[in-house]
Parts: sequence; C-alpha cells; structure tokens
Amino acid sequence: MSVESSARASVEDRIHRTMTWYRVPLMAAATIALVAFIHDKTAFLYGAAITILGEFVQLWATSHLHKDTRFTISGPYSHVRNPMYFGRFFVGLGFLVMTWNVYLIVGYVVLYAVYGHLRVKREERRLSQIFAPDYQHYRAEVRRWLPRIRPYSKSESRRAKWSRVCENHEQIVLLGLIVVLAAVYLRIDRLPDYFLHF
Repeated sequence: MSVESSARASVEDRIHRTMTWYRVPLMAAATIALVAFIHDKTAFLYGAAITILGEFVQLWATSHLHKDTRFTISGPYSHVRNPMYFGRFFVGLGFLVMTWNVYLIVGYVVLYAVYGHLRVKREERRLSQIFAPDYQHYRAEVRRWLPRIRPYSKSESRRAKWSRVCENHEQIVLLGLIVVLAAVYLRIDRLPDYFLHF
C-alpha cells in the first residue's frame, strides 16, 4: 500500500470513527429539528411504535455482531444479510411518520434506499475479502434486505449477549432514542399547539 493510499485510509478511518461516536447527537439534533412538525399524538404513537421496532432489530443484531472478527450468522443474520440497516431504516421512518408529512416520508425512503445501496455494496465487498469463501455461500442463500422465515442453512445457534450490544455501542443509541422519544412526547403533551406558530 502506498503512503498516499495509506494516509487516505487513515483519514477515512478517523472520519468513520468520529461519525460513529457523534451519530447519536447528530440524530438527536435532526430529530429535535423535526419536533416543529410533530404535533399529533396519534401520529407520534404510530411513529414511536415503528421506531421502537427498528431499534429492537438493531439491538438484536448488535447482540450477535462480531465486527470483522467473526463471520456472524446467528440471530437476525441468519434471516437477512443487513439487519442493522434494516432496523435503522425503521428507526428513521418512525420519526418521519410522526410528522404525517408524505413528502418527508417519501424523500426519506428514497434517500435511505440510495444510501443503503451504496453503503452495503461497499461493505459486502469488504466482507467478501475478509470471510471468503463463507460469505459468498451466505450471499447466495440469504437476501440482502428482505428477511426470510427459514434461517440460513449454516446458521449458528448463539445466544444474544448484552456485552456484544455494549461493545457495538448500541446502548448509547438506545439511550439517545429513549431521551428523544420522551422529549417529543412531553412537548406534544405539555405545550399547546399555538406555541409552534411562534
């Protein structure tokens, strides 16, 4: 590897680590910006249910995930190749559903589809190199986005572990999500709608 490509990889690695650590406050800031559009308690409840479902999928996925150290084929990974992105999609979708704004919802779905496609393609290339030839067999049998009921033929029956959740920092995301949902609920419940017009 050349010095230039090594330096580029180092910069990309630092940016990735920074974004990983700051994703919760960034998501919280974006959600708080959406609060102005959220004023219907029914919409909030529907959206919160979708968001919580998405976070449950992410928790389940991180409770099995061994990033780059072990080929993970247990838990949700035995049903779909990208459960983290699958869950993350629904976390974001839930917040947009709270707005009852069809343009925001459709825009989010389109943007996430583009983001997910590009991000996952890059990750799959990397995983194919790290875990070949097992990953190629896995890709041939398990779908990228649409979960299947029957588990992967070579799946492992490992238990979910909270220590894996913590090692993958998902407990921070969970805490941030609880705080944001509570804040949005309190704003809807306690502040009158006319407050939004100022």
